[in-house]
Amino acid sequence: MMLNVTLAQVNPVVGDLEGNARKVLELARAKADESHLVVFPELVLSGYPPEDLLTQRHFLLACREVFNELVNETKGLDCLLVLGLPYYEEDCYNALAVVYDGKLLGLYFKERLPNYGVFDEKRYFREGRRPLLGVVNGVKVGFSVCEDAWYPDGPERYEALSGAQVIVNVNASPYQRGKYAYKERFLRARAQDNAVYFVYVNAVGGQDELVFDGRSLVIGPEGELVARAKAFEEDALTVTLEPAKCERVRLVDLRWREASKELEPLEPAFELGLPKKRPAEGRLESSPEGAEELYAAIKLAVRDYADKNGFKGAVVGLSGGIDSSLVACVAADALGPRRVVGVYMPSPFSSKESYEDAERLARSLGIEFLELPVDGPFEAYLKTLKERLGELPFSVAEENLQARIRANYLFYLSNRYGYLVLATSNKSETAVGYTTIYGDMAGGYAPIKDLYKTQVYELARYRNGISPVIPERVFEKPPSAELRPGQTDQDTLPPYELLDGILMLYLEEGLSPDEIAARGFERELVLRVVRMVRASEYKRKQAPLGPKLSKRAFGKDWRMPVTNRFKL
Repeated sequence: MMLNVTLAQVNPVVGDLEGNARKVLELARAKADESHLVVFPELVLSGYPPEDLLTQRHFLLACREVFNELVNETKGLDCLLVLGLPYYEEDCYNALAVVYDGKLLGLYFKERLPNYGVFDEKRYFREGRRPLLGVVNGVKVGFSVCEDAWYPDGPERYEALSGAQVIVNVNASPYQRGKYAYKERFLRARAQDNAVYFVYVNAVGGQDELVFDGRSLVIGPEGELVARAKAFEEDALTVTLEPAKCERVRLVDLRWREASKELEPLEPAFELGLPKKRPAEGRLESSPEGAEELYAAIKLAVRDYADKNGFKGAVVGLSGGIDSSLVACVAADALGPRRVVGVYMPSPFSSKESYEDAERLARSLGIEFLELPVDGPFEAYLKTLKERLGELPFSVAEENLQARIRANYLFYLSNRYGYLVLATSNKSETAVGYTTIYGDMAGGYAPIKDLYKTQVYELARYRNGISPVIPERVFEKPPSAELRPGQTDQDTLPPYELLDGILMLYLEEGLSPDEIAARGFERELVLRVVRMVRASEYKRKQAPLGPKLSKRAFGKDWRMPVTNRFKL
């Protein structure tokens, strides 16, 4: 018997219980004629991660109420729904539910609760202890949730050794650079080790600091890639599975035969027959890599943050530099040019070339271009300060004053027109504090917060490969804040190639200054950079959200104390 499974890769909204339930039902109804199972992501009903909403009993009761209504709405629907939700039963569980024809056939509670990096699931959920096995048209199907699959001895193993030919695993697995290739490798191993079809359904979309990349998969019992859904887009992919293939593999795989003798088989929680469905060919969508993948992740993060939070558009401070140019490109591509305003805010130290580059970028992107000089307010501030404090030499205080005036302009436009202010600081600058708190660091969302400066150039080059919107001079001129005459970033910072090399080892690999120096970096330079990182912690605690792209991003991934006397 063939089994048709639809990978329902959807983009839920955290807290929109009715909207998420409606999305589930509409897609299930659309796919019922061709599917035996329609599988949705982890916690699709609540959206992921619901965080401290899960500590509010009225939220959990509302989830239960909406879920009960959803179950009732499946009456007459000739396919099983598999979906994730927070399930409140004396305690709270990260649950997978199997629903058919107005009935709840089975519940599975996630066993392995991640509590590292951006995950805090032990704060919210109790671990499950009961594997779940069902039979659909004579095919044994096991179920699990996300992290369960990251362990070779997880519940999937017990279910497979109890005869499951298909394992359905629902996920809300966030994106980070390089993670997808690793996931595909270990999922192939899970399928092959257990001689099963492994159905992996992931969420897609942006949620605050997290981006979910989709790329739901089906892996065959010999570790072969059977189907893959789109990356960074909603998708509904139906694929026909041939369970007899699992049986053929097991006849010659002594590992499965021997291991299955050592346990008490799991009894199925439900068994039912469904009508035969027409075979589906499935699809194998391409999977982006490198700069293409990174750009897609940032674009999705910006679009969903703006749209899910009700912003009419976005405003970007354009300086004529590489960071603001890339952010403007992302904004225009994510929201459409008509929803983006680029604001050029010259100070007494801004160059003619910067104006030309900013204006040309805006014209090439088709976004609105607005010029708001800061000279007048800056002079007024200095006049008032001079009257109170006397004549003072020009310093970093005067530099930062210009940046904060610019932030006031941007937030005025945000308040007036309902725009989201997109900050333009990158990870290199944020790490060492080369950014003005309440100035260029300020914003409602920071798209390139987790990109090092060298990666900003890489991604800008990629975007110009699509269409050459960023003027070539922006790539060639030395980076500068233009807050004093003749200023360049390298007046204060080491070259970005050196700086980023040190930062990557310190922030993402966790190496000590001595260990970094042993990699060929000058020890005094390493110590200087690390001291700058530590001294800037108070700034980062007040930085806007931005999408996690790397192994360790500032935000939930990086929880360092501000007050810290640990000696280097």
